[in-house]
Amino acid sequence: MSTKSGGSFGIHWFRRDLRVFGNAALQENLRRNQGRVLGLFCFDQAFLSRPDFSHNRFAFFLKTLEALRDELRAQGGDLLVINELPLDAFPKLFHWFEKREFGKPELVSFSRDYEPFARGRDEKVAALLERQGVEFTIHRDHLILEPMEVMKSEKPGEYYRIFTPYSRKWFFEFSKPAIQARVAEQRGAQAYLRKLEGGSLKDSFQLTWKDFLKTRDFPYQDAFAAFQKENGKQVTVPIPEAGFKVAVQALSRFKSSIERYGKDRDFPSIRGTSGLSIYFKNGSLTPSQAIAFLGLEEMTGKEKNSRTQFLKEIIWREFYYSILFHHPSVEKKSFLPKYEKLKWENNKAWLERWKNGTTGVPIVDAGMRQLKTTGWMHNRVRMIVASFLTKDLLIDWRSGERHFMKYLLDGDLAPNNGGWQWAASTGCDPQPWFRVFNPWLQGKKFDPDGTYIRKYVPELEGMPLSHLHSETADRTSWSYPKPVVDHATQRKKSISLYRHA
Repeated sequence: MSTKSGGSFGIHWFRRDLRVFGNAALQENLRRNQGRVLGLFCFDQAFLSRPDFSHNRFAFFLKTLEALRDELRAQGGDLLVINELPLDAFPKLFHWFEKREFGKPELVSFSRDYEPFARGRDEKVAALLERQGVEFTIHRDHLILEPMEVMKSEKPGEYYRIFTPYSRKWFFEFSKPAIQARVAEQRGAQAYLRKLEGGSLKDSFQLTWKDFLKTRDFPYQDAFAAFQKENGKQVTVPIPEAGFKVAVQALSRFKSSIERYGKDRDFPSIRGTSGLSIYFKNGSLTPSQAIAFLGLEEMTGKEKNSRTQFLKEIIWREFYYSILFHHPSVEKKSFLPKYEKLKWENNKAWLERWKNGTTGVPIVDAGMRQLKTTGWMHNRVRMIVASFLTKDLLIDWRSGERHFMKYLLDGDLAPNNGGWQWAASTGCDPQPWFRVFNPWLQGKKFDPDGTYIRKYVPELEGMPLSHLHSETADRTSWSYPKPVVDHATQRKKSISLYRHA
């Protein structure tokens, strides 16, 4: 066994906490086993076969995993990537360790997840570890306040269904010393990176998989390269750089512009959003770390500035996680039961035109093409295209949700589901059903000079603004289709649809 000193050892089971710094579960394991901790990642075939699986997002995940492995190795550690369900992998590993007289690990650590599938899996793994007599520890990680920490005081056991009171309670809990201390622990990202690059952390880990993998009867070979090669054949967009270092660089860039966030974030032609969601998704960065880095600990929610606006976007994310945790059926059904049986028209030809960005509505088509060619879409445009699909085309929100998850590199079940149900007026605290975005006015308001539209719909280059933002303009000279529907007509049909639900 490749270890610089004998004794007990631990295993950290990585999932969506792909970093070392500020990883509370991993750090506890390192402390208790004096650095003798092995990193493990198990690919779950059930996850890889989900209908919302994305080859592009998986490619970014693999790149994040690769960055984590490099980070671990730079500190004397290692990561084994195996193609086996954790319920099967742990017993095999434990059996092999015992057969080789290393004994079972002293501790298995992992970070909490809140999605229905993950919760079911983790309960089974916890039961398995108990049967095996192996101690385990689970820590919060990718949420600042967990679903059970933001509950109604006046009704014990009741969760919030409306964002505003949830947000007030969130800020109340956030101000408590224990939570402030939790955030304070996440300071020091840049100092950590300097130490990492300077080599002073090279002995943080005292154990690797190296010698195990050389053993003839070891039950696994590292599967990372095979997954990367096979998945790479299906990737359709450029995959950004990944990992903790890249995430901190993105955070640093955002810090220099956060004071303009409130003004700039709605305009897709400029870089006005944080761009951090892609790192939050895989846990190469957490919201707690972002708050600590940006100095937002003292925000109360009452301030009228860009910093509080950004923090409230993080709270929306945690609100949607709370809804998913307490009401897991939203993964497949409308949060508001009365809208579950809406008589959607579900015109397949219209759906395909929406997916391909050929609806004849410039701002919608620009957003859909941005998604398909880059794996990302500006947040304001996400709302516009979602409203257009559900309220103008009268297509079930689940079709849009699935399409987003197929292409978004930052696709995350809770906020994606919450955003779609908000736009469709079927979710908790949604856009009122009688408010229907006018995509033509939205385009004129948020892309007034057409810069964003022309970037992603290049056939409209040179079109005057009077045509670009007009529903009735003749665009045949630009080889661009007529609008697939008339907005005023569809708005009336949408309102009637919801009114009679």
